[in-house]
Amino acid sequence: SWDDKVLDLTLTEFKIVALLAMRTGEDVSYRELYDLVHGKDFIAGYGADGYRANVRTFIKRIRKKFRDVDASFDHIENYAGFGYRWTEG
Repeated sequence: SWDDKVLDLTLTEFKIVALLAMRTGEDVSYRELYDLVHGKDFIAGYGADGYRANVRTFIKRIRKKFRDVDASFDHIENYAGFGYRWTEG
């Protein structure tokens, strides 16, 4: 739940949020998030960095679900070219 409202996160989305929140203020790489979802060193997508698009899609869906219950949600920040971080807001 967020702001006393139920969030309908998938297990994968929950794992991503949990990892980011447990490491509040730390940068978490695209690769680490992707490995959390698909297992270490799994390769998919186009080129060596194809997995980034997959992670961006997860984050986009997660942000939308949070914003559906809290329009001011802004705790997931992008670290361009590296990954994401959870902020205290």
